[in-house]
Amino acid sequence: MRRKSIFFLLFATILGILFYFCSLRYQDSNYFCQKCPFCDPSIIQRQAFYEDDFVVALCTHKPIMSGHCLIIPKRHVERFELTSDEEASQICKIIKKVDQAASKAFGTSTYLLLQKNGREVGQAVPHIHVHYIPRKADDCSIFKFIFKMLFVELKDPISSVEMKEIVEKFRNAME
Repeated sequence: MRRKSIFFLLFATILGILFYFCSLRYQDSNYFCQKCPFCDPSIIQRQAFYEDDFVVALCTHKPIMSGHCLIIPKRHVERFELTSDEEASQICKIIKKVDQAASKAFGTSTYLLLQKNGREVGQAVPHIHVHYIPRKADDCSIFKFIFKMLFVELKDPISSVEMKEIVEKFRNAME
């Protein structure tokens, strides 16, 4: 039990430091005034695998693990507390559907949800989005997983061909 507590404190400290340094990148208020990528029809068309009246589910361009995606409200909303009850409810419903699809398409068994609410905690896009990051029981150690999470910004985006394949896998699994 003590070992888990120490690990959690170390993990929380590393995340805190990372979020602090990420927030320094976005101190310029002009950043948040730029066009939102999640409101860009070309990104939705290229990366979306699910859409309804309130929510869109997108494959991320820099996945941490196979099946890493984003669940976002269609309406431009910067913070979670500004979502409507319908939007918040639908986000939760779609997370369940996405989990079932990821399990079917990628053979995953567990997942992490991550939602940063404000630039001070490292929110890079000023539009609420929930990261759904699935894992397999044997995909990698927890330390490698954390390392991947911390340094995802250094990773190159996946190719258009890879994006199409992942979107199609998700679409087929969502049916």
